[in-house]
Amino acid sequence: MVKTVRPIFRKLFKTVNDPVLILNTSCQIESINDFAAQLLNIDPTIRQELPMDELSKARWNDFVSKIQKELGGFCNLNIKIGKNKFKEIRLMGYFHEQKNLVFARIALMTEKRTLVSQKSNLDIYSMFNDISHGIILSDKNGYILDANDMALEYFQCGKKHLINKQHEMIFEMLNDYEYSKLQYFANLLNTGRASVHVSSMNKHGEDIYLKLDSKFNYKMNIVVTTMTDETEKMLLKQKLEQQESQDSIGQMAASIAHEIRNPLTSLKGFLELIKINSSDENLSYLNIMDSELQRMDEILNEILYLSKPKQTQYEQISVFQVVHDVVELMIPFALQNNIMLKIDSYNYYSLNILGSSTRLKQMLINLVKNAIEVMTDGGTIIIKLETNNDGIDVSVIDEGPGLTDTEINQLFTPFYTTKPTGTGLGLPLVKKVIEEHNGSIKIESSVGKGTTFKISLPICDEKIICTEEENIIDVWLENETLDRLPVV
Repeated sequence: MVKTVRPIFRKLFKTVNDPVLILNTSCQIESINDFAAQLLNIDPTIRQELPMDELSKARWNDFVSKIQKELGGFCNLNIKIGKNKFKEIRLMGYFHEQKNLVFARIALMTEKRTLVSQKSNLDIYSMFNDISHGIILSDKNGYILDANDMALEYFQCGKKHLINKQHEMIFEMLNDYEYSKLQYFANLLNTGRASVHVSSMNKHGEDIYLKLDSKFNYKMNIVVTTMTDETEKMLLKQKLEQQESQDSIGQMAASIAHEIRNPLTSLKGFLELIKINSSDENLSYLNIMDSELQRMDEILNEILYLSKPKQTQYEQISVFQVVHDVVELMIPFALQNNIMLKIDSYNYYSLNILGSSTRLKQMLINLVKNAIEVMTDGGTIIIKLETNNDGIDVSVIDEGPGLTDTEINQLFTPFYTTKPTGTGLGLPLVKKVIEEHNGSIKIESSVGKGTTFKISLPICDEKIICTEEENIIDVWLENETLDRLPVV
């Protein structure tokens, strides 16, 4: 029969065959079973402090401070079992925060076999936090007993928020994005094994995806749950699905574009014939039709370009020369809209990249044209060149109305546009060109203050284009001419 000072703990000790006891933080015995009482030569019917030497009292205080933070740990104590007679024991204790009690199991330090066993336990407990996967231990009633550091990192909380809580609580902290939580618990109850996919957000605000595998250990009567990070796998899967979808859409778009182009060519030919014998009044209508057919042809060209596979044969080209050519080409259109184009931060040397000059010009023309069209009140558009550690940044900075976060997130979606007459294909084309050149694009915008499209491209070579003072002055004058374009 279990002898205990506090009857409330009788039921707890009935099935325990090890020496166990419950102590308060002052090391006073609250409950003790027969095995522990006989081992320590203690009368279980008397409420008393655990008798120990002064060194052990100091160890106990340190032990209590530690387990109040970490909820579990070990402590070596010299217990007085008779007159001038001590026995060294090791306490493996867990702290119950709500009751402010220490639940402890005793191991004898003097028994070689026990020492080996306890050392093994210590090693296992130490390795518990060194495992790269998250681990949660729960009892057969579903209460969480322990969790390692990796699991706590996934939960972004301390042990105190998990220990002695129901296992189901993890779904309050993690999102069951496949809605399979009920099936998970049903499988765990019926077969002793289950898995579920969940997601969360790390400390950097990034989405992470985890797989929880749970298995009931019948020997220890606990449920062991491992948490595996599958974020990289999930992102790769999403990217693959997106790529497959884009490939299918691209093939379909290319087929449709080719089918439309054939009758479009015929219409343009017959339109030119009709113009020959038309009156001035009819000619104005025919010119409108011609411009709309031309616009349709441009849209088809963009669709065909987006559906083409990536080309890998490139040549060395000068980024500044591309920017310079685009500015010269777009100046008339800019002046018509009361806008000045300006090249900023030219450092008198050419940065070469591997790529297609034609495609980069097409990409930059799209960005400049978009900037001009949104600046209905005129202003200045700056094309800024900056070097970075890995390459060169080309920024197109406008003074337009700006974009909201929602608009920024959808900008590269095909056929999405913020302009009344836009096709929604310009920016997807821009993104495709940048990806083909192993670059990246970043958008910064404030509503009412304008938008910056910042393109980063890797450099393959740097060449000084002039060292003589006269040549530098010529380049400066040429650049300054662009900077001083009048606002009409």
